[in-house]
Amino acid sequence: MTRTLFCFGLGYVAERLAQRLMEEGWRVAGTCRTPEKQAALRGRGIEAHLFDIGRPLEAAGAALAGVTHILASIPPKEGTDPVLGAHDTDLRALQGLEWVGYLSTTGVYGEKDGGWVDEASPLNPSTPNGKARVAAEAQWRAAGLPLHIFRLSGIYGPGRSAIEQVRAG
Repeated sequence: MTRTLFCFGLGYVAERLAQRLMEEGWRVAGTCRTPEKQAALRGRGIEAHLFDIGRPLEAAGAALAGVTHILASIPPKEGTDPVLGAHDTDLRALQGLEWVGYLSTTGVYGEKDGGWVDEASPLNPSTPNGKARVAAEAQWRAAGLPLHIFRLSGIYGPGRSAIEQVRAG
């Protein structure tokens, strides 16, 4: 059986994972917001579908058929996770789903003034975004799927470091 990853939100992290897994023989599909990015992703061998808040996947059952792994990287909006808001029932109905990864943030721990945190640290978000991520994590846990939460520190990728942002004004 071919392992299949479906990425809700093919951004920097998800695209890198998709490329790596395709090199290992995985089938990869996922979502983006624009037809231009959809065409670019398809050109790289990724089965891309349009998805945005208020615009769920068309034919979700067909798009998710055979999916064994899901990566969700879309941030919460207005107190809810947009993937679960649109496709909770579809995800719960998947047969053969082995793993769901949710990309969250270390912002769920709050400001620690340089102190260390780890996965056992209490959640104490100090920003609206951190609070929204805590709520989204709870929604994913409540879905009853085989969930793994990854709390990434900061936004990273080309042109996204704090130093580059300061230089850009």
